[in-house]
Amino acid sequence: MTEHTLDAGTLGCGDGLAAWFRQQLRGASPGDTLRCIVRDPSAREELPALARLMGHTCTSIEAIDDHFLITVEIAK
Repeated sequence: MTEHTLDAGTLGCGDGLAAWFRQQLRGASPGDTLRCIVRDPSAREELPALARLMGHTCTSIEAIDDHFLITVEIAK
């Protein structure tokens, strides 16, 4: 089991973040965890929904200072 990190910086879902997120999910192995650091407020809703559509589980969404930390468990 590996923990991957995606730091999106200021990239938003409308700027390619969703495509990059999908790519990261596809590149991970079952049981891995993807931790996403995002600053776009819409990503807080959109990335967990996208993960669920792909069959993965969003295990947490945390607001930390100026960003959100979204953790996704890759489906087995």
